[in-house]
This record gives sequence, structure tokens and C-alpha cells, in this order.
Amino acid sequence: MKQLIVTLLMLFTFSAHAAFDSKESVYADLLNSNNLQNVKLGAKALHHDLPDNVELWDLAAFTIWSMNNNGDKSNPEFDDTISWLAKAIGESKRGRYHTLLNAQLKLAQSNKIKRYFKGAIKALDTTEELQFDATNYTVQVALSDPKHIRATAENFQRVKVGDTLEVVLSLLGQPDGVGQYIRSYRRPFIGRQTFQNLRLSYINFGSMELRYEQTHWLVDLKSKQTDADISAVSADVRDLLSRLVSNDVTQIRNAAREAIKLPLTDQAALDHIAQYIWDNQDTQNDQFADSLAWLCKVLSNSDNGRYKEILATIAQKPIHKKITRYAANSAKKLPISAEHYTPAINTKTAEGAKEKTSL
Repeated sequence: MKQLIVTLLMLFTFSAHAAFDSKESVYADLLNSNNLQNVKLGAKALHHDLPDNVELWDLAAFTIWSMNNNGDKSNPEFDDTISWLAKAIGESKRGRYHTLLNAQLKLAQSNKIKRYFKGAIKALDTTEELQFDATNYTVQVALSDPKHIRATAENFQRVKVGDTLEVVLSLLGQPDGVGQYIRSYRRPFIGRQTFQNLRLSYINFGSMELRYEQTHWLVDLKSKQTDADISAVSADVRDLLSRLVSNDVTQIRNAAREAIKLPLTDQAALDHIAQYIWDNQDTQNDQFADSLAWLCKVLSNSDNGRYKEILATIAQKPIHKKITRYAANSAKKLPISAEHYTPAINTKTAEGAKEKTSL
């Protein structure tokens, strides 16, 4: 189900990059996402950074209005996301959102949302100011002489763990994909902790995960995409595919769940996934084998019989048992088809994936 945010932003002819610098454009992409977890991360980014650009705060306010008036309130992420947006706007102190927040408070259904809206309203300045009107929302400010930086393999290699978001953007320019990256750690005497970090994807190069520490987003992990050129794949699924054929096993599993939920049916993207499984089928790494098993499920969930034969072939090989088991089960679920995917035989095999990749 499409989120209202996407539809309304088209109606109001909003361009995420029209009014923002590089880092602010990353935040705007999060707020524009049709994934409420990404929107929540965007709200947290505003909460952390408290940017000066009023256009970015206007987008956050518009997102609240969009969600509260026409959003899917049954979504389990709804309450937490809109609460974070309200919290961030309250911390901005900008009095121009008094009217909007008061109006949206009347639409709030849960006590949690009401509490955060009331707190935000109380935190806003009371000085006279032109009030934000979501019904007439449009961006009027444009960047002058914007810098168009294109990512290169050399510059991707130069990015290192500990670099700030600003350094990444200065080297690689705007990412092809922006989202949240959920990673869990088990810590002694504390238990499992889950962190919602920032993910940037650069097509045909890889992705990086950034954590927020004190005052800056810092690169925590980098993952490399397979050497295959995926630029011809539909733009709608290119970012997802880049994560599915990376060397970060956690990222592959998360992306596979996303692909199954869609479901992913783009044949060009599925061909790349089939090739990736084929190229890496000999792995003995348990975690990587688990990720390849998830990719087998992505193929079976497409309901495209084109991949039945390659999965059945993999299932008969003397390789990791988890891969053969999932390949066999996936092959059984696919319909018989006269068309078969034939893997390339000279594709360079990717290195074994690791839970943490340092390039």
C-alpha cells in the first residue's frame, strides 16, 4: 500500500533536492520515503542536527500533515514515527508550526501521539510569525550553482570507517539510495541492542552504514556491491538490488525480506540475483550461505518459472546444505516454464561475505 506522502508530494510538485544542500537532501529523502521507518530516521536526524534551513522543517511539518490526514494509522510504525516528527519540530522552537500542530493534535488517536504533540506545542516560540500552511505547501528556494559530484570507484575506496557524512558526500556526491539500516548487537550484561543507522547506497559501488555519534554521522561499515553492472535495471528497484548483491550478509538478509514483501518481480533484477547465487554457491561460510538461502526465497517468491531449473541444479550440488535445501524448496514452488535462466560462466566470483566489511 502506497503511503500518502509520495502521492501528495507529487501533487504539490515538490522536489527534494530543490532547496537543500547535500546533507539536507539526504534528510529530505528520508522524510519523503514510503517506508515509515525511514521517515522516523529522518525525524531523528532533524532531532540530532537541528538544521537552520526552514524548508527542511516545512517538509517535516508537511509530512506530519500528510500522515495524520490520510496516512495508514494501522501501520505499527505510525505512532512512533509521527511522535518523532512532532518531537523534532518542537525542538526546532519555530513558532510557525503552532497552528499546524494544534490542528493535528485534534486528529490524534493515541495517548502517545497526543503527549508528543502537546510537548512540541509547548516547546515552540510564542512570537508572532507567519504560520505554515500545509495545504499550500511548495518549495520556492533553489540552490545556486549546485555541485554535481559523481561517484567513482577510486573515491568509494577512499571512504573509510570514521569519516563523516559530509566527507562521504564531498567525495561521492548524492547517493542513489537512502534509508535506514537496522543492526543488532548482543552486549554483555545488557543483552541485545538494536540501532537504527543511516544507509547510503551508490549503484555499482556499494553501500555504507553511518551511526550518529555526539554531533556527526560517522561511517561505521562499508559493503561492496558485486562487480556486475546493474545500471540497466529499473530505477525503482536498483537500490534494492545493489543491497541484495552486496558482500554484507546482514544487508542481504534485510534486503531479501524487503524484496519478498514487495514482491520483487523485475526480471532483470532477478537475473542478477540468480547469477549472484550461482557465482557464490561454493561458499562454506555459514552466514553467507544463510544469505544465499534468503536470495533463493526471493527467486521463488517472484513466481517466475524462469529460475526453476537453475535452483534445481544448485540443489543437486555437493555444496553447503542450507543452500541446497532452500534451492530445492524454492525450485519446487516455481511453475514449469519453457524459458530458463542460463548463468554466465565467466563472471568473477565475489569474495566471501563477512558480517563486518572494511574496504
